[in-house]
Formats: sequence, C-alpha cells, structure tokens
Amino acid sequence: MNVAVFLLGLALAGLLGLGRGSMRRYLVAAALGLLWATPTFPVVEAVGYLSRETLGPTLLALLPTAPHLALVPLGALLALLLAHFGGRAAGVGGVLGGGLALASLLVFLQGPAHLVRLKPLPGLMEGVVALSLLVPFVLLAVWRRKQAGLWLPLGVALALSTFAWLTSPQAHTYFPRMEGYYKLILPAEPGTEEKLVAAYNQGLEELNRVREEIGLPPLKPIRDLTGLNEGRLPQEVAQAGYRLLQPQSTAYGNVALLLFLGVMMGSGIWLLFRPKLAQPDDLRTGLVLALVAASVFPAFDATEFDLGKLVKGWPFLVNFLDRAWPPNLAQPQSGIYPLQSVASEMLLTLEIALVGTLLAALFALPTSFLAARNLTFQNPLLRILFYLMRGFYNVDRGVDTLILALILVAAVGLGPFAGVLAMAIHSIADLGKLYSEAIENVDKGPIEALESVGASGSNVLRWAILPQVLPLFVSYTLYRFEINFRVSIVLGLVGAGGIGFFIKGAMDAGHYDQMVIGIIAIVIVVNLIDFASSWLRSRLV
Repeated sequence: MNVAVFLLGLALAGLLGLGRGSMRRYLVAAALGLLWATPTFPVVEAVGYLSRETLGPTLLALLPTAPHLALVPLGALLALLLAHFGGRAAGVGGVLGGGLALASLLVFLQGPAHLVRLKPLPGLMEGVVALSLLVPFVLLAVWRRKQAGLWLPLGVALALSTFAWLTSPQAHTYFPRMEGYYKLILPAEPGTEEKLVAAYNQGLEELNRVREEIGLPPLKPIRDLTGLNEGRLPQEVAQAGYRLLQPQSTAYGNVALLLFLGVMMGSGIWLLFRPKLAQPDDLRTGLVLALVAASVFPAFDATEFDLGKLVKGWPFLVNFLDRAWPPNLAQPQSGIYPLQSVASEMLLTLEIALVGTLLAALFALPTSFLAARNLTFQNPLLRILFYLMRGFYNVDRGVDTLILALILVAAVGLGPFAGVLAMAIHSIADLGKLYSEAIENVDKGPIEALESVGASGSNVLRWAILPQVLPLFVSYTLYRFEINFRVSIVLGLVGAGGIGFFIKGAMDAGHYDQMVIGIIAIVIVVNLIDFASSWLRSRLV
C-alpha cells in the first residue's frame, strides 16, 4: 500500500513532465506540502481502550519515539534550498531529499506495534489560534505601512487577550478538547509493557468469567500488548496515559506524505535530465499548489470519502433501480394516481419559487439603492444606511434557505407558506447584492449630464440609472427564479410542500416506482426553465 502510493506520486510527476511545463513548481509544492504535513497531518494510529481514545499523531509528535523521522522535513528543506538555484541542482535536491525522507518514513511504517506514552503540550493550540488572529493585522501593517502603528498594536492586543482567555478555565468549559489537544508520543519506560502484560494475564480469569456470563468467548493469555483483542489496551492502561502505536495502520497523513514524496522525487528526476523546466514564479505557484493540496487531504478525510462504501452499497442501488422501473403512473384499482400527484406538486413547486422570488425582488429593489456605494457615499446619513444594508445582506446570505425553512415550519406549520417565506427572506440578500452591484457599475455620463442641468435626485434615478439597470435586474431575477425552483425541491423534504415533499413521502414508504416519476418530472421542468430563462435573458441583455 505504502509503495503503491509513492509510485502513484512518481507517475503523477511523470505525466506532468510530459507537458513540458515547469517541474520546479511541483517540486516546490511537494516540499512545502511535506513541511506543512509534518506538524499537522496524522500519520498513524495510537489506540487506547475505547475507540474515541484513538489518536492520530503527526510526524512532529512522533519524533521523540522515532527521531529518524526528522529526515522527512529535513529532506524537504534540502529540496527547497537547492530548488532556489534551479537547474540540475534542484533535481539533485528533489531526488536526494526525497530519497532520505522516503527511506526514513518506510522504515517507521514497517515497524511493529509498541507501547508509547502521551505527553500533552498545554497552551500550544491556544497559541496557534492567537497567532492566526495576529496574521491578518501583520499583513495589513505591511500593506499599509503608514498605519502600521495602529494595526500592529491592535493585532498584538487581540492575540494576547485571546490567548489569555483560551488558557483560562472558562474557555476550557466551552472548548474542552483544546486543553492539551496536541500530544507528543514518547517511548514507554523500560519494563512497562512486561508489567502491563503480567497484570493483564493475572486478571484474565476473572475477565473471562464475566465474559462467559454475558455470552462472549474467552480471551487467551498474551505475550505482548499486540496480542490484545482488536488491538485495544486494557482500560487502566489507557487511563494511565499509554497508547498502542500501530505504525502499519493507515491515516490520510501517511498517504499525503508518500504522495508528496513521489511528486518531489519525480520532479527531481525530470529536472536532472531537463534542467530548463523552470519558471521565475515557481516559488509563488508552488506555494499556491501546496495550500490547495494541504486543504484537500483533510477535507477528504473529514467527509469520510471511501469508494469501498459505494461498492458495498451497490446491491442496494441495483435493487432500487429494479424496484423503481417501470414508473407506476397510476393504480386505479387502489385509487392511487402518482402522475396526477406529481403534476399537482410540481405546479405547487413552481408557484412557491415564483412567489418567493417576486417577494424578494419587491424588497430587494428599493433596498439595493441604499446598498450602492456610488449613490450613498456623498451623504453621511446615507453612508450609515449603506453599511447597515450591506451588513443585513451579509447576515441574511449567511443563513441558508433550508435553515430558515426548518425554523419557519416550526413557527407556521407544514406547508408551502413556510417555503415561500424562507425563500423570499434568503433571496432578498442575493438579489439586493446583485442589484446594488449593477447600480455601482452604471455609466456616470448620463448622471452627470442630468445633475449639471439641475435635475432632482428622483429624475436622475428615473432617467439616468433605471434605464441602464432594469435589463440587468430582470436578468438577475430570472436567474434567481431558476435557483429558487431547485431550492424549493429541497425545501419540500423538510415539510415546506411541493415535489420534494412528494418524493420524501414516496421514498419513506418504499414506493420507488412512484418516486422516480417525480425525479423525471424535475429533470424535464429544470431543463425547460433553463432554456426559457436563457432565451429571455439573451433578449433582455
């Protein structure tokens, strides 16, 4: 598995090199990715008594137990240093640094499971959070050097106060996992494992007696902690701060490191033979690529992305398709007419989207003029209204339509009214923002011409601004109606009426042959609305 991931990275670098683009940028990206993954990505598992006690130590946390793992970040630093010189020197750095790091990592990953001791680092995560708040102020001070005397003290004060609060008992009440979150993995004291094994075997007779009473098979004596059932430690061992480190377990950091090493070494090989595959902006481009990769790997792990689950669930999908086709259009003998229900609910869905969009447009139209910068910044009162409207738009857009629908269903009951209100409230902000941006981009010539002859503000609005923005307003409203129709389908799933409500009911009852009628109807109507809306927008703008 480990070698396969490394070879995949090597192959990826080989394919990228066929495009004759800069390979130094990929070398830089892989080296920076290795440096980022060293203190942040979990590499292996360290298990305790309960599954929630399982830790994913990072490469940095493992250094006290496996000091040779320091070759991984050192190899990345070597590759970065030689990449600065470019040419074959960069290639040597990629191959040499990657080779040292790969050998060190593979030696560790092939090692046996063994007992380790945890050492929490109090204040570390609190300090990271405080520093992350300081960074924007430092960037502002660099960008606006004349105001550095304001931004830097402000950032330092915010960072220090945040750190002081996060390390307080009150903060640990709200964020209990933050205290001592980052833990170093230290070797267990000599003789500790033997004592724990002896204690475990000594209490095995009593443990097996309890297991027999509840119908579980008896456990056998063990020679070391790796012989424990399912690799779990005894409860008293885990509570004493020990874990069973399993180097051969897989975590996403393990995959990321090997993939980065493959890309770095592959890029280095390309540069050895073609040293001119470089560009002046490789450091900046490599940094961007590394940031993207650093965010992708944790995201895949957090979403539990696993194609194996899809393979296991394939029989259900086959069964679903078998039960869903052919569609059950009507059952006159039972008095069930799914096609008629779908037609009625689809019409209701369209009406929900239409009313919700209309209400949003009616409220967004007047408020958008107050949210337009070019119309409000000449008057202090209007400037205050501008910030208030923009703030309202931002807050409103931050609350999803589905959340609003759940709240309103509880307030006004099930049915389309809750869906209309939720859609209208959320769409006000979206339409208002689009309308205000259209107003800000109007041609100033007609406005200045009317103002020069003494025209009033209402006349300037009527004859200079509205003729320019109305076609865009209509276009944006039509586009929002398309979005709202799709949203109204989802709102039906939470009881806000429409075709989504029909689909959920059919799905819950196992009537897949009725549910598929609703899906087909959605596909047809969505395409019809898209074509009609596109044609109208092309005529208006």
